[in-house]
Amino acid sequence: MAKITHWTRAPRVLKGSWLKEYPFRPNYFERPGGGYIHYLDEGHGAPVLLIHGNPSWSFMYRSLIKVLSPHYRCLAPDHLGLGLSSRPRPGAYGFRLTDRVKDLGAWVDSLGLTEPIHLVAHDWGGPIGLGWAGLNPRRVASITLMNTGLRRPPSYELPFKLKIFRRTGFLGQALANRFNLFLWGLIRYGSVRPMSAAAIEGWLAPYRLPVLRHAIGRFVDDIPLTPDHPSWSALENVDKAFDSLTHVPVFLVWGLQDFVFTPAFLADFQARRPSAQVLALPRAGHLLLEDEPEKIASALQQFLGQAQPLGGPEVP
Repeated sequence: MAKITHWTRAPRVLKGSWLKEYPFRPNYFERPGGGYIHYLDEGHGAPVLLIHGNPSWSFMYRSLIKVLSPHYRCLAPDHLGLGLSSRPRPGAYGFRLTDRVKDLGAWVDSLGLTEPIHLVAHDWGGPIGLGWAGLNPRRVASITLMNTGLRRPPSYELPFKLKIFRRTGFLGQALANRFNLFLWGLIRYGSVRPMSAAAIEGWLAPYRLPVLRHAIGRFVDDIPLTPDHPSWSALENVDKAFDSLTHVPVFLVWGLQDFVFTPAFLADFQARRPSAQVLALPRAGHLLLEDEPEKIASALQQFLGQAQPLGGPEVP
């Protein structure tokens, strides 16, 4: 039994109207370094990994899972410190991109998957998922990227709504952790359509107390803006890995009203992968699955059904 270095196995949030939108059985993976990663494992068939970003959790993929699970095995983890996963004590975890990629790899290996894996990633789930894919190119069947980014487009500036959480030190952490303003800001500005009361309740459910929000601020801190940042070289390596996955079909799904991962990020991915399929959504924001769930689920199901490696090594 690994030593458990966490505050709580999972936030006690198994009540509320949001559960009607999230009717899935919880599963837990015990990390080699301690703590548990919560994940969903729904359906049967070819595996689809659904990787979220910050301050999200597997709840964001609920609409996709309902559509895909009759045909695919949908696997959606919550990153350590987020969702229903363990909260590490300060100093017990690095909260860096390399830590996230390592966790993802350990969890995927524990599943014993033998089929090629379809990767779907959003926000910070993009670098994390692509970091794993770069280390396991023979295991990747397809890649779907939703409002994410690797290198920054020319002249791109971090939006003020994010800068305030990075550049104000203790105040920024207090705004994110104590007052939960980072998540409330995402709920307010992340989608074009107003969310239902049940959806808002679901997004907030794992983060009711300040002690449960520490990882939100740490994710913001891990955005590498300068070469001296601890995760700068790691993100560069992920960026290079993406360019090496030329045999893998790519689907780009983008909410064009995203103030963080703007259409400039989509254009960059299109320039790097001209063969990629694209679904551009003019009436969707950063939380595009809240704005256009039916349209995205239908297009993704079609893409997955057609996705075939374009060449390269076979999956063992």
